[in-house]
Amino acid sequence: MSNIDWFNESILIKPIAKQIEVHKKSINYLVWGDQGKPGLFFIHGYSSHAHWWDFVAPAFIDNYCVVAIDLSGCGDSDHRDEYSQEIFADEIKSVCDDMGWAHADFIAHSMGGSISLQATSIYPKLFKSLTLLDSIVVLPPEKVRGFSSGNSMIRADFIYDDKDSAIESFRLIPPQPCNNEYLLKHIAANSFKQRDNGWVLKSDGKIMKTYRSKDLTDILMSNQCPINIVYGLMSQIFTQDILDYTLYVGNIPGERVIGIPGTMHHLFVDDPISTIDAIKKLIGENE
Repeated sequence: MSNIDWFNESILIKPIAKQIEVHKKSINYLVWGDQGKPGLFFIHGYSSHAHWWDFVAPAFIDNYCVVAIDLSGCGDSDHRDEYSQEIFADEIKSVCDDMGWAHADFIAHSMGGSISLQATSIYPKLFKSLTLLDSIVVLPPEKVRGFSSGNSMIRADFIYDDKDSAIESFRLIPPQPCNNEYLLKHIAANSFKQRDNGWVLKSDGKIMKTYRSKDLTDILMSNQCPINIVYGLMSQIFTQDILDYTLYVGNIPGERVIGIPGTMHHLFVDDPISTIDAIKKLIGENE
């Protein structure tokens, strides 16, 4: 089966959309599969949304009920005046409560990784495992000063006359080429909403006005939750020195780490099948 045939088959398995209220805002999440099975919870990165997992989640429904959240300010969830790791952690916990899950395995990409790691310190019993996808959760001391601040990620809304031109404008952040254009088109098609004056990104461009990354060194050092890492061997941000430092701080053994050849930061867009296989291996589905 070709990659595009695999993709088209995967997205035929449609999720159910649910909404809950957390801190007076509506939070949207998607559910695939039998809700009586163990929970697998996907958490997106900055300015992303639950539909980024549309072609990934169905691969796990034989053994799991799969959930993907729209964190507040993203996707079809409400925007807030203020955002924080603690608020996002409450949203994650509230979705689990709504599903009736006492615990789940978690998969988190990019900024979703630091949000999830912080959540492990607030709701430690919730996490059976945490798999980080190309996610920087700690930085070597010499890199902290030079790392870009959140202020550089504050975005004004660009308004497009129609949905087609909005989709055509869509780009990955950080920028990278994408060989699987059909994947990017699918993500883009779910990334915009219509307003009276045109089409805009669903994500709140002002998230970074209040959201701040925290030093998670102590949390990573003392974490009782098994942590796995899957990363792009060509990642433009998750470099070898960051990997080495993360493994050192978290005392993470090498068997819990898989690098995906030929992929960059958005590794499950570059090579979704290899990324899925790596996740399955690390969370023990193939055992």
